[in-house]
Amino acid sequence: MKRIFWVAVVITVFVSVASAASLYTVTISDTDAQTVQDATIEIMTGKNFTIDEITPYKAVFTKSFGDGFWTASRLCYVIFNFVERDGNVKLMVSETEKVNNIERKRGIDHLVPLVKRIKSAVDGTPEESVSNEAKNQLPGSGNEREKALGLKLAKDSQDSFVKILAVEPGGLAADAGVLALDILEEINGRSTKDMTLNAINSYFANKMAAKSSIMIVISRGGKKELLMLNENEE
Repeated sequence: MKRIFWVAVVITVFVSVASAASLYTVTISDTDAQTVQDATIEIMTGKNFTIDEITPYKAVFTKSFGDGFWTASRLCYVIFNFVERDGNVKLMVSETEKVNNIERKRGIDHLVPLVKRIKSAVDGTPEESVSNEAKNQLPGSGNEREKALGLKLAKDSQDSFVKILAVEPGGLAADAGVLALDILEEINGRSTKDMTLNAINSYFANKMAAKSSIMIVISRGGKKELLMLNENEE
């Protein structure tokens, strides 16, 4: 009986995560990334989230759920990316959770009221008027499509690393946390210094066509970060 109970709990959790949106995107008007970040910090810490990481264009918050006895203990990471464009800020929100040292993406429906509150606090939009700009790609929505990588790249010279000029909202790169002006240093273990821009774009295209995972190393403000681009992660 106890085993059946835990199986039911696991199935319920899996279904709720699988059926929830995993990315929420809104445009906040007439502002800058710092202002949006300040509002985000105030609202998230007011809900007992802890600041895990802060950079000029990213904020990560954590919060623990479950008592480890009746329900599994899990640590949730909420990632906010702030992309400035034309005097506005594109705010992209996603979440991962760690359960028994296993990380996976988590639905963010429970965060939607907080995202709406952030936008309303900065540009005055009524919360009830705020909606998700990311396309609904849940099974059965009628909007399923393959995600684009969403990267615009540049290379100053043959022996230089690649600079990321732009990141398309809702693409695989944006989902992974890549930001404009990041430096792309490695792709699947190979230095971008050793690759031409045409070779890089062709490599990405081939990997995307094969639906293969792409492991990249980016640097931002002197700090390196390993990211995985994979449409099948969810």
